[in-house]
Amino acid sequence: MTRFQALAIATAGALLLTVASPASAQKLYRWTDKDGKVHYSDQVPPEAVDNARSELNEQGITVKNTERAMTAEERAAQEAAAEEAAKQAELAEERARQDDMLLTSYPDEAALERSYQERFDLLDQSIESARMGVQSQQKSLTDLLAHAAGLEKAGKIVPASINQSIELARRQLGEQTEYLKRRESERELLKTDHETAIVHYREVKAEAEAKQAERNAK
Repeated sequence: MTRFQALAIATAGALLLTVASPASAQKLYRWTDKDGKVHYSDQVPPEAVDNARSELNEQGITVKNTERAMTAEERAAQEAAAEEAAKQAELAEERARQDDMLLTSYPDEAALERSYQERFDLLDQSIESARMGVQSQQKSLTDLLAHAAGLEKAGKIVPASINQSIELARRQLGEQTEYLKRRESERELLKTDHETAIVHYREVKAEAEAKQAERNAK
């Protein structure tokens, strides 16, 4: 036998072994029906394709598990949960960016306090100006009403121009009073925002310092 003949026989034998190998064996599945009964089969019937099942090898050992198909409600719930998780992750990233900007803009608490104090000063000036405006409008209206009352007491007709001035003064007093209330409300909101911002700044600053200390320790 030549060397080439021996090689051909060996190759043919290898091919026969490959054809007869267990890889060509059929798969075996195990699943449980709605009544709790366990089934074994080389194929999954149509009515069980959505059931959880296991794929077994020739030794009966599980080689693959397939979870049951989710219901429409479960899929909807899963999608909603995924969307909410993505939304929360996006919010967390945005908060992190804002915190970084906060520390960059205000290297220490004193800088943040100065920024708020400037806003408080501007609001206080606006409020004081509005209060003076209210007092001025009140005096003008009081004077006009006194003048009209004097004319009536004297038996004279109050001119239309006086009545018009009275109505104008009343309207301006109302507008100025509402403006004052808005500015005072803005100051209260700023006060609350200031208190919250200081607490948050201290937390962010402490966390940043802790992380820096941890990096320095490595």
